[in-house]
Amino acid sequence: MATFSLLNNPKHTISSLTVKGARLFVTRFLGRYISTGSLIIMEDGGEIFAFEGTITNSFLRKVVLKVHSPQFYWKVMREADLGLADAYINGEFSLMDKEEGLLNLILLLIANKDTNSSNTRRGWWSPPLFTATIASAKYFFQHTLRKNTIAQARKNISRHYDLNNELFSLFLDDTMMYSCAIFKREDEDLRIAQLRKISILIKKARINKKHKVLDIGCGWGTLAIEIVKQTGCHCTGITLSKQQLKYAQKRVQDLGLQDHIEFLLCDYRELSSTTKYDRILSCGMIEAVGHEFMEDFFGSCESVLEDNGLLVLQFISMPDESYKEYRLSAGFIKEYIFQGGCIPSLSRITTAMASASRLCVEHLENIGIHYYQTLRCWRKNFLNNQSKILQLGFNQGFIRTWEYYFDYCAAGFKSRTLEDYQIVFSRAGNVATFNNPYEEIASAFKLL
Repeated sequence: MATFSLLNNPKHTISSLTVKGARLFVTRFLGRYISTGSLIIMEDGGEIFAFEGTITNSFLRKVVLKVHSPQFYWKVMREADLGLADAYINGEFSLMDKEEGLLNLILLLIANKDTNSSNTRRGWWSPPLFTATIASAKYFFQHTLRKNTIAQARKNISRHYDLNNELFSLFLDDTMMYSCAIFKREDEDLRIAQLRKISILIKKARINKKHKVLDIGCGWGTLAIEIVKQTGCHCTGITLSKQQLKYAQKRVQDLGLQDHIEFLLCDYRELSSTTKYDRILSCGMIEAVGHEFMEDFFGSCESVLEDNGLLVLQFISMPDESYKEYRLSAGFIKEYIFQGGCIPSLSRITTAMASASRLCVEHLENIGIHYYQTLRCWRKNFLNNQSKILQLGFNQGFIRTWEYYFDYCAAGFKSRTLEDYQIVFSRAGNVATFNNPYEEIASAFKLL
């Protein structure tokens, strides 16, 4: 149980009885909820609330939150974590520490979620309020309408990835890789870390010059281009984003690799089973498949993969113990960033694999510890380019949304609430690929 105190009592800044009630409810809730760490809430009128946990946690930093509008309390009471996000996006609160304050706030909420087992939560944290439950149900219903049928998947992908190629270039590095990099040290250049990740995926896939390779969710084309550069094989990349397709095709033309690479606007479910591939790679795409369509994904891979082929995936993963609650609830990422998305648990992946294919897990490793650093690089680049982003036609609310997105996800990886796996799938009896018992499958950590 936290200790709670009202440190001073200057002029009141809240006039509405409704908002006053919300303020009282939220502060009382935080007094019960904060059992570890320290949260200070400062209002523009000068009133200060302090919440001090009694459980020591050296991992957490003191968070000082500044409330600029009484609507902050109403939104948090009504919509819990989504209300917190909305209040930040609309400038109704800020953090004293501009660099790490938001990150530390989300880490604080995650830590207290873990220590308050008696609380009923929707998402990473939320007050046990009837109004918050209604809001969560409303957003979850909206999410169910965005299930990734072939038609809806195109809309979901376009909403995010077709925003503007230049926007993505302002926070990604030159590789335009939008997934976890693998770093050798804390101050390493993001581009080098992304190229290392790509090389590791290629090594894990054991690609040679004679292979036909499929890249599902090819993004802006870098993985396919590097595969061809490093191996000389033929590679086909598929995406649902028209902007990504245009960008990737131009890169291939500029590099003169048209004879080795083709990019298609194609759903994985539309692949012809008559065309077979020796290797399939998919990096950071299966999170867009959706819970209901995991079997479809593995069934499609099964139908186009040669008997002695390999499938290599990299994907963000949710712990199994949290997956059902996460899947059946609303959340910031689902509502604001990746509509139709679903971060799978590891067992959801392996269950779909076993149900819809003859594949089995050949090798697995968790590189999630590197995603925190990747996200911090993206956030830094994004905020350093605010003026250019505004010139593209986006507003301050958009910038705050994406800042929240980067810190929200970074907190998940720093707290090990989220993981990122690289998995090699094969079929039983694949002696053609694994004929040397002394040849190890490449490991991200052995190659550092």
